[in-house]
Amino acid sequence: EKFIEAGLVSISAIDKTIKVDLVNSDPEKNFFRENYYDGLNIAYLREPVALKLSKAQKILKQKQPNYSLQILDAARPRSVSRAMYEKMKGTKFERYVANPEKGSMHNYGIAVDLTIVDESGKEIDMGLSPFSKSTLEIYWQYAKMKLGFKLSKEQTANRRLLSDVMLAAGFYPLSHEWWHFNGMEKATARQQFKIIE
Repeated sequence: EKFIEAGLVSISAIDKTIKVDLVNSDPEKNFFRENYYDGLNIAYLREPVALKLSKAQKILKQKQPNYSLQILDAARPRSVSRAMYEKMKGTKFERYVANPEKGSMHNYGIAVDLTIVDESGKEIDMGLSPFSKSTLEIYWQYAKMKLGFKLSKEQTANRRLLSDVMLAAGFYPLSHEWWHFNGMEKATARQQFKIIE
């Protein structure tokens, strides 16, 4: 209701071929081990961003017809960001949750977290990911990253594929989160839209 009131659109209304698995609706799939969206599994974004995402899906399908984008998180109310930030504050993972006082791009409905899945719905190997993993596995991956373990050739190629597709569709990546892309410049988003509380 908050998203619809704010004028956002469901991704599936724009492009039914894009997969959706909102990890923050499932405690087994997110690092916080919380159900923040009360089971919601419809991804919402601002319409211009949703249209760009559909373009990205088409570009991916041209490159790899059996692959699909899968949304892990999209628009997020600031109330949820606050709860996430409080849980991560003071930990080594704090940098992965934007300070809700300024508002993250998810709070404006212009950011999307996503990955690529194959024809069976299985995520291709992207390396370190905070999604759909046990807490122990996440810590182990993080430790390996800190110890200087490099990505495999396959993981590097898979991340590059996602990045290339999203950049070609007009998205802006985050350097330390391979899964996060903004659909427009932060300054533009703050000028054009209000935060979803």
